[in-house]
Amino acid sequence: MIEARFDVVRALNLRGMVAGSLIADYHRVAASVSVEQYVQDVIAGRRFDNNLSKQLHKGFKARGIIPNYTVAATSCGYAVEIVWDNPHYYPAWRVPLRAAPRRPAAASYASSYPNSH
Repeated sequence: MIEARFDVVRALNLRGMVAGSLIADYHRVAASVSVEQYVQDVIAGRRFDNNLSKQLHKGFKARGIIPNYTVAATSCGYAVEIVWDNPHYYPAWRVPLRAAPRRPAAASYASSYPNSH
């Protein structure tokens, strides 16, 4: 399923995607490890999380912790904001704006039409 999302992002030439990733195994150590330390350990590869580790392996980067994200007991309510940057993103060239055509002054505009006085 995630590959289909990557394909859509590439096809639409989007810069990337942002998602929330549950930390599925946090409940196992929540009594002794803070959520911040747990996520740092997963990012560093010192711990494996059944969800977040897989997302990181796919190229997502962890950007922050989201409290009260879910009622899932396994993640103790937490998720991690993850971002994937599209390596194929090609920014569209900006077309410089042309100067708008100048309108004639009011006096010359009125004088250019008969019976406009």
